[in-house]
This record gives sequence, C-alpha cells and structure tokens, in this order.
Amino acid sequence: MRLRALMLLLALPAALRAQYVIGARDSLTARVDAVFRAFDRVDSPGCAVGVYRDGRILYARGYGMANLELGVPNTPRTVFDIGSVSKQFAATAILLLAQDGKLSLSDDIRKYFPELPAYASGVTIRHLLNHTSGIRDFLTLMGLAGRSFEGVADTLDFLRVITRSAETNFPIGARYLYSNSGFALVGQLVYRLTGKPLPQFLQQRVLGPLGMNDSRSLSDHAGIIPNRAQGYAPRADGFAIASSQFDGTGGAGSMHATVEDFARWDRNWEEPVVGGRALVDSLQVRGKLTNDSTISYALGVSVDSWRGLHTVSHGGSWAGYRAHFVRFPEHRLSVTTFCNLSTSGPDTLAIKVATVYLGARMSPDTIGSWDSALVSALPVPMTLEQLRGFEGAWRNVELGEVRRTRIRGDSLMAGAGGALTRLVPLGGGRFRVGRTNTEWTFDGGTGGMPARLSIRTRGGTTRHQRFGLETLSAAQLAEYPGDYLSEEIETTNTFVADSGRLVITRGGRRFGVFEPVARDLFVGGGAVLEFARDARGRITGFAVQSGRVRNLSFAQRP
Repeated sequence: MRLRALMLLLALPAALRAQYVIGARDSLTARVDAVFRAFDRVDSPGCAVGVYRDGRILYARGYGMANLELGVPNTPRTVFDIGSVSKQFAATAILLLAQDGKLSLSDDIRKYFPELPAYASGVTIRHLLNHTSGIRDFLTLMGLAGRSFEGVADTLDFLRVITRSAETNFPIGARYLYSNSGFALVGQLVYRLTGKPLPQFLQQRVLGPLGMNDSRSLSDHAGIIPNRAQGYAPRADGFAIASSQFDGTGGAGSMHATVEDFARWDRNWEEPVVGGRALVDSLQVRGKLTNDSTISYALGVSVDSWRGLHTVSHGGSWAGYRAHFVRFPEHRLSVTTFCNLSTSGPDTLAIKVATVYLGARMSPDTIGSWDSALVSALPVPMTLEQLRGFEGAWRNVELGEVRRTRIRGDSLMAGAGGALTRLVPLGGGRFRVGRTNTEWTFDGGTGGMPARLSIRTRGGTTRHQRFGLETLSAAQLAEYPGDYLSEEIETTNTFVADSGRLVITRGGRRFGVFEPVARDLFVGGGAVLEFARDARGRITGFAVQSGRVRNLSFAQRP
C-alpha cells in the first residue's frame, strides 16, 4: 500500500503537488515539519497545519493521507471536520443577531424554547455560550442511552433528550461544565429567530463575506464535500474508518474547513469584517459565576495564557477528526492543526508549532515546560512492595469521579471495568499515565500509604481523596442484578452479575462493565453508579455520574 500511494503521489500533476505547501520554506518551517514527522507518511492519516501572522498565511502544509483507500494526501486545501472549533462560529451568529436587535445575551432561553422544563428558568443565552447553564450534555445523555453516533440522528433527537431531562447538573451559573447542549440550542435559536438553518445563516453572514469558499457548516451527513478527508482511528492491523452520520450537532459542531480558509477567519480577529471590533471583543469576554469569580471560557473560545503569553483557543473532536486553533493576540500569530486521526493530539501539535515561532518569548517555568519534560521523563524503578502503597480507590465527590489503581504483573495500573493503563513511576509519588501528558501525584498519609491523589493535565488539576476499598461477597453482589429504567433518557438497563462485576445488557448485548469499589458504589467506562436503598435497606435504583452528566436517575423495575 505504501508503494502504491507513493506512485500515486508522484503521478499527480505538478499543479496539484504545488498545493501541498503554502509559504516559503526556511529554518523555521523545517522545524514545523519536524513536529509532524510521525504523520508525514503515505501509509497513515495525518494533519494539515496553518501558521498565520496578521491573518495571512506564513506557512501551511499537509502531512499524511486524507484517504488511505484512494491514496489522496492531506494538503492545506483538504477539508476537515473541525468538531467543537465550530463553537466560535455559532457564538458569532448569536452576536450578529444581538447586533440586529433580535435578542440579548441576558434573555431567558425559555422565551425562545417554551418547551424546556421549569429547571431551565433563569438560564440565559450567555449561560449557554460559556457553559455555565448546568444543562446536561446531550451527547453524553444519548451515549448513556446506548445511542450510536454512527446512526442517523437530528435536531429533534437532541431536543427530546434535553427537554426530558429532570434537572441541571448544578445551580444555574454556579459552575463551569462543558456541555454541547448549550451550543446545540443556540444553533436552533438562529433558526427560530431567522427562519434560516444555522448553516445557511453562517454562509450568508460569515463564510461568504470572508471568502471562506471551501468551508461550510454541515447539516446533512449525506452531502458531498469536495476534498474532504476521511476520519480514522488506529487499530492493531493499521487503521479503521471512524465516521459519524449524526446531524444533530449544529452549533456544537458540524463545521468543515481547510487550514487555508481558516486564515481568512483568523484575519477577522485582526481586521474585523464580520461584526466589527465590538463582536470580536465580545467573543473574548470571560464567563462569570454567581460568586463573581471568572472562568477562562468566553463565548465559543477559551481566553487564557500559555507559558506567560495570552491565548485565545479552542479544540475539537468528533469521530476520527481532531482540531485545534490557538491565537497569540499580542504577537499577532495563530496556529491551526486539523487532523483526520483520532490519536493525533492537535493541541500539543499546535503548541509545539507556536513554540517554533514564539519560544524565545515564552516563560520556561510553567506547565508548557512541565508538559514536554513529563512525556520524555525516564521511569524510576520501583519494587512491587513500594507500588502496593499506591493501590486503592480515590474519589472527588464534587466532580462525581472515582479513580481506581491496582497492581497487574509488575506495574501499577489505572482503570476500572475495562481497559487498564500503566502508570509510569517518575519518583516522589509522581506517575505518568502511559505516554500521555497527564500526571498523577500521590501524597499525604503515613507508612507508604498516600491519602490524596492529584491529577494534572494541561487543562488543570483535580484532587481526589483515598477511601476504603471494599470487596463484595457473591451474596452481596446478588442484590444488584435486575432491570432499571430511566424515564429521562427512555432507557432500561439490565444488570447481571459476572465474575464479581456488574454487566449492563440491552437486548442481550453487553454495553458496559462496572466493578464494585464499595457497597452501593460501582465504577466503569468513566462513569460512577451510586445505588440507593429504601428505609428497609432494599435497592430502589441508582444515579449515574458521568462527566458532563450528573445525578441521572434510574429506578429499579419490579
């Protein structure tokens, strides 16, 4: 396959081969190419990168293949699904409607969505745009219902899930928790106010005026998009196609773009044509919580810093596609990385490219240098006896998270109810999660038994406390099997006991494995199940804590 793809590449007309690179090559672009060396092959999916200065392309190039079956390479003109990078376009549409006098960001959303339950009273459009509404994430809800995003779904599906939800994740405005529901609603809001679907509105008011002729918001999964990359995920024998037919993400996602076109979008941040300076400034206003503290998320973008430099950024992930867009406003430099491989890590790639151009101006003593050092750090040997002190269960009640650690062979592993990941010891209670840039640090306690776990990623640090790990007897485990119904997501889960664990089945198929960490507390697949009992000690149901969805109730059926 490598030889065939190479022959196809060489056989392409010179005019097409010239599309592979935009911008003059120099020592800096050679360093950019080195960042993507692992993808610069004819037998692998890859990425396209765009580097912009003052909204103009400094350098753009494709790496790897847009389509492995047809031997089509990635270029700056390859179209990628950019996932949640789309959210800044939905926010722009809302701000344009505000300029038109059709809405205010302080409007209660039930003014436009009267079908929403009473729990949404007090949620404003601004809450939706900066993820402080507390409305549960519809993609997580649909996933908990066993819905596959490889099947057809649309706006009616997500509206039904949201309107049947019984409560918010937290009091309105009290916290930040990323939720695609907010942006799906604002995408529908554009239609309710203008009579135009969001893709049509964006084409007329944003993409067309900016000359983004190869970019579009997709509302029909069956539509033809010229030069579109196929999404892929790795598997043991190479790669598998990773696609989605889900049409219900308008506002939350669905934008398809090229890195060449994105220079025109970046230029609007520098020299605003769409919406003027007032709109661009509004996009960057950080959200505020009810306690008057601010969050880094603004309107469809995060406003933060990286190694001492101010940044405006957002990432995207959908099916086999990954994307990242980061701006350094004071230095008028931006980077986009659009990829068609699920494990590509475009945020890390974008930062590495930005460091090529701005590294001398970056602070060396922040998470950026920690991040690079962590991935390359060598393991520190530990005996099994030393590792045993790190076995256990760790809980963050506020986030609804439980982490499980255990010894397998000669290693400390993380995970529950499914695949396990090795924790690489780095010394001093520090561990790296596999080959990722996530760090686990254990501390406190006595006698080699730490009491606390801190999990550090580029997005921040979360803290967990050790709690007593319990082993359930076969008789105790036998209390839990049965049928449990969630009226909210219209789903019945059947639990059966299997090898000391609970297995979810639907229609005779296995949908998840949960293992007990304490009486009435089970973990698996990133979710936590908390079983409830009545006054006589009989199980009545359970609540699910699953990232962007809190306290989803299931009742035991007779």
